[in-house]
Parts: sequence; C-alpha cells; structure tokens
Amino acid sequence: MDLDAYLKRFNGRQAIVATKPRSNLSGVIVIPCFREPDWELTLQSLITCEPPSSPIEILIVLNDSEADTPEIHSENQDLLKTISQWSMSHDTDQLQFHVINALELPEKNAGVGLARKIGMDEALHRLSCSGNLERGWIAGLDADCLCQPNYLKALDSHFQKNPHTSGCSIYYEHPLEGSLPQEIYNTAARYELHLRYYVEALRYAGFPHAYHTIGSAMAAKATTYMAQGGMNRRKAGEDFYFLNKIISSGHFTELNSTIVIPSPRTSDRVPFGTGRAVAKYYGQDYFPTYSWKSIQALKAFFETVRLYDPFTQGGKILTKSHEIPAIISDYIETVKGWEKWQKCIDGTNASSAYLRRFFQWFDAFQCMKCLHFMRDNGHGEMDVLTAAQSVLRTIYTPTYEKKTIDEVCALRFLREHQKAHGK
Repeated sequence: MDLDAYLKRFNGRQAIVATKPRSNLSGVIVIPCFREPDWELTLQSLITCEPPSSPIEILIVLNDSEADTPEIHSENQDLLKTISQWSMSHDTDQLQFHVINALELPEKNAGVGLARKIGMDEALHRLSCSGNLERGWIAGLDADCLCQPNYLKALDSHFQKNPHTSGCSIYYEHPLEGSLPQEIYNTAARYELHLRYYVEALRYAGFPHAYHTIGSAMAAKATTYMAQGGMNRRKAGEDFYFLNKIISSGHFTELNSTIVIPSPRTSDRVPFGTGRAVAKYYGQDYFPTYSWKSIQALKAFFETVRLYDPFTQGGKILTKSHEIPAIISDYIETVKGWEKWQKCIDGTNASSAYLRRFFQWFDAFQCMKCLHFMRDNGHGEMDVLTAAQSVLRTIYTPTYEKKTIDEVCALRFLREHQKAHGK
C-alpha cells in the first residue's frame, strides 16, 4: 500500500509540517500532549540522549477537545506557543522538534488515540518526503516519560538490524522511588507487576504473541503501520488494539537494550494505564489480577489446540471436547467461536497454516476477553503478589520455592527475566 492509498482509505490528513525533513530521516517519535506539566522533562530527556547515526524527528501533538472548558483551551493555547518556541531553539542536526496544533478536536473522537493517529500519519508524510518511507519507523512516547541516554540510538539500530520486523515493544520500568510519596511508587510497582505477570502468564500458557502493549514504549515500521490501517481513534486502550494488529501480522520483536521510564503519578484522564491504576489502588494492599486458575485453563486449551490435528479428522474442529476446559468451551460458545475456529481450518492443508490462522483469530484481544469471562464466571481474581509467585515458580523452580518476597522483589525478578527474553 502506498501513502496516497493509505490516506484515502483510512481518513489520513494532508501534511501539516511545512519544513522539509532531512533527506536521510530514519524515524519519527510521536508524543501526544494534553495539559502535561512535565513535557519539558520529557523533551530534555531526548535532547540529552546520545546522538543517533541518522536524523530523527520528534512530533509533539498538542491536543484537546472542542468540548473542553475555555480555561483548558486557553491553557493549551499558551502551551502551544511555549512548546513551539522551545522547539525552535533546541533543534540539532540529528534531532528536530515539531509541534502539531490538534486543539479543539471533534468531541466524538478527541482523545489520545486520535492524537497519536494525527502524529503518526504526519510521520508518514515526513518519511515519504525524505525518501525513506520503506525503511523508516514510527515510535510512540508520552509527554510524562523519561528515557535512557541510549534510547534514540537503540531505536534506530533496532530497525536497521531487524529490517523485516513489523514493530517492537520497548522495555520500560516505572521508577520505584523519588520525590513523590513512596506509596505512589509502591502502587505503580504493583501495577507494573500486574502487567509483567500477565505477559509472563500468557507465555507460560503457550500463547505465541505475548508482548507488552504500552503506548509510550512501542514502535512500528512505517510500511507495517500503513498496511495495518494505522492508529485507531479510541479514547483509551488505543495502544493495545493497535499493537495487537501489528503483532498478529508477524515478525514482531522486543527492544530490550534501552529503557523508557513512565511517570507513576496519578491520573483520571483515561480508564486504563498507570495513572488510573495508581489513583484507584493508592494505599491499598490488595491489587487484583487474573487468577492462576484461569491461566492454567488457557494453558490446557492451547495444548489441546496444538495436539489436535484436524487434517486427520476430516478437517473438523474439536468441538466441546472434554479435553477443552468447560469454562473455555462456554466462552467459545458466547462469541460464536466454533464457526470462527472452523474457518481457521477451511482452505488450508497444513497444521502450521492452521495454527497461524488460529492465533490470528484467538489473538491477544480474545485472550483478554476469555480471561474476563473466566473471572466473571467462577474463577474470580487474585492478589498480584500471589499470582506473580505462581508464575515465578514456573521460571525459578526449585530455587525460587525457598524465597519469601514482596511486590518489589517479585517485580525485579520479572524485570530481569523479561529483559533477557529473546536474547
């Protein structure tokens, strides 16, 4: 798909930034910004990075909704001027900043998803104008994040060394201490433990596409971005749905040689993410996550799927078998999954093709829906530390059994393990 075809099919905008990009522009980092008090810390963090070998652009998408109050509009207009002035005085040969005015967006779609789409679609124009659309990449970052000094070089190097990758998740760590009340850091640690437990549990269960899906720690090849229809306009969870499409397309990778550092501060802007989790569970000892019983059910299901060869059974699926946990059979029934499962077999004659199709249907979104179904229909939830201990036993048995740990210790274990994943 070429750029014109993408723009026409997926409601892309015409180019916004008038300045001509560097001819060898390699990548673009898109940062949505809505009333962010710490935006300058994020941009300074990028400036202090080691210079990349090829030019990179930073697009700051200042956005709000037409339904926002006059006070918010006034605040963002002032911020637009301030960031624009800052950007003009901080460009270097290898790092250029541009501010995109996305203020007073239509109320129906205004939000982080549309802001990311505006910025990422503009990144396509920048890469196309530079003549590097085929090799270029687009990354997401947030305006309350910091990054390690090698962040820019690691990003650029990753796509140079992996020319066939569709995209990557970038390693991240929330700070565990700092100038905020310690309980904020403790709660953020529990939330990150939940995220890392979830990914590790899916890997244990045999799900082949278990990756972190964090909007501030993701990147995609520009051509893959277009082929998958670009960023969606969801007001929340846009990163999960976007990356789910990229991951399912194949050749997804992890960039674990640098670190993105998200803010642990509280926020009520979106129903998901660190800010909302910290605000909701601040001061509480209990942090809920998916039960280990549900993970074990998924594992049994995926093992059955892999062991069953439909091509020796007349090309039929294994419907309502006692080998499939009953609660998962109930879930498949509710989403009319038997028919969808059958379509994964029809038209194929090899197990590898069938399994590839199966996990394109039963993707990360279906995994999450299935886990929610099991949670609401008998399996319930469990505390994140207890759950993390269960998954850690599958990694560190038998030496782990002797350890008594808290949430931060469990988090450090999983960080170390996941950072080494894929090496």
